[in-house]
Amino acid sequence: MAPPRVCVTGGGGYIASWLVKLLLSRGYAVHATVRDPCDQKNAHLMQLDGAAESLSLFKADVLDRAALAAAVEGCQGVFHVASPVPADKTVDPESEIMVPAVKGTLNILEVCSSLKVQKVVVVSSTAAVHSNPNWPQGKPKDESCWSDRKICMEKEGVLMC
Repeated sequence: MAPPRVCVTGGGGYIASWLVKLLLSRGYAVHATVRDPCDQKNAHLMQLDGAAESLSLFKADVLDRAALAAAVEGCQGVFHVASPVPADKTVDPESEIMVPAVKGTLNILEVCSSLKVQKVVVVSSTAAVHSNPNWPQGKPKDESCWSDRKICMEKEGVLMC
């Protein structure tokens, strides 16, 4: 019997890489999307235990539905981890961060719906919970913690919110 197949978007990122490693260790076949499968920054993925047999890298951008569909085809589940992460302050946060993040999420959800994917997990950015000065120090952040909108507006364009 073939192992269950799942897709991880943004497979070359820090969190996604650990997720790929965990999924491989649990016997899943993994389709991971990356911007460029030949880029050396993704080489570590193919060195993971089980990668040679069970990991396929797909060139995909979250704004390209056809590329996403190719990666998701045949998968029972999808972990949507990909999101724009600019290194510096952006000139236009709306078009450089928000539009790709929202449209990319809509694209993956539409692709999953059309391909009848059984389970989808959408992973949020730490930015969603990072800037909350009222959160008790030392308390783990969870789904009830959200960044303060006023602080986010003051830090406009900085990857904090």
